[in-house]
Amino acid sequence: MYLLLVNPKAGNNRYRRIERPLIALLDKSKIKYKIVLIDDLANTRDLLKQHIKSDTKAIVAVGGNGTVNVVIDALIDYKNLPLGIIPISKTNHLAKALGVTNWQTGVKLLSHHERKHLRLGRIGERYFAGSLMISPKRNILANILEKRSLLKSFIGANLKQAAKEEHNVACTLNVDNGITVHCQLNAMVIYFQDEFGKKMKIHLTTLQNKQPQDSIFRADQLNIASSLNMPVICGNETVANTPVKVFGVSKTLPVLALPSTATPAKPKRSRG
Repeated sequence: MYLLLVNPKAGNNRYRRIERPLIALLDKSKIKYKIVLIDDLANTRDLLKQHIKSDTKAIVAVGGNGTVNVVIDALIDYKNLPLGIIPISKTNHLAKALGVTNWQTGVKLLSHHERKHLRLGRIGERYFAGSLMISPKRNILANILEKRSLLKSFIGANLKQAAKEEHNVACTLNVDNGITVHCQLNAMVIYFQDEFGKKMKIHLTTLQNKQPQDSIFRADQLNIASSLNMPVICGNETVANTPVKVFGVSKTLPVLALPSTATPAKPKRSRG
């Protein structure tokens, strides 16, 4: 049996609009399931304790990025129970990485899938899978100061406005307590798993001599301090703000993914 944890508020209450066709597809696919509505994401751990049974095959998060992140964090207590995703919001980054592009694919995946393992990352006591993104966030004061005003025009203080997409923040990065990097950060993506195993892959875009430059580090932990608070984003959900310490951990999460395409056999050459 699959335990479907549904966040009815995700995707602007989209579940209510697709509930009937979703259930019809589950039944047509002959999938055994139980649907549990999440009244508050803070109660997810308690819902798992109440509804996980000996015949539970997987926990399926039905919702958006926020729902998936909360379910991943709650599943840390259940080592061998895999995660499935039925996305019902416009963007669900982890679902897409697993080959799930819409809710119909998420349902079909329950009857035909491949099990993969995603390495986890941690901030404080919360766990995440996939990646995190950090970039400067414009604050209210900066927006106010950049607006042209009658007073500025009167005193001749109108300055050329900075391009809104180009912002850099002074950062200090401590990598594995051994390397310190000072930079003007434009963007950072932290990947929890790559071909090098459990170490995080940290992709930086910084500004040097007014030119963007990309750098890559690999580390078990990263401590980030910055001159302005910046959001730490998983999917499209802000999960923390700088200063922050991010860890790559040895724990993995089993997930249901689209089966890999089998490589077709090469035709045999005929003799003669």
